[in-house]
Amino acid sequence: MYKKEIMSDVRWGFYENKYDSFEQFIREVIEYNKDLDLEWIPDATVLVCQDVIIQYSYWDDDIKTVIEKDFELIADNQTDFTAGELLFKIHNQVVDRLKNEDFNIFQGLALLKKDCCTNLDKPHYFIEQGALSFLGENTGGCF
Repeated sequence: MYKKEIMSDVRWGFYENKYDSFEQFIREVIEYNKDLDLEWIPDATVLVCQDVIIQYSYWDDDIKTVIEKDFELIADNQTDFTAGELLFKIHNQVVDRLKNEDFNIFQGLALLKKDCCTNLDKPHYFIEQGALSFLGENTGGCF
């Protein structure tokens, strides 16, 4: 029903601050991708659902382990997400936690298997995170 991978055609670094302006965010993502010779279409519908669970990981220095967090996003129009809306909302949710991490480059979203998810009534995607030093290579996850 849902694609196994979405938004693998866009790259973005979670190392700025939160954005108040959707339009400014879109302009900056487009420019970032132009520099990488990638063409991104922010108005493209990438996920047809009302809400989605997004999961990401980061290193916790206090307990010396990888932490996986998830959060729910709701589509503005209650029916689907465009690439721009989804990346904008993801950025503002994770940037504070990821901006100082090594693996803070967005490389797409991978659908998690139903047997690993606690909320089976909505899609659950994991952020494919890469490191700037590996940009252009598939780093295959967080650590």
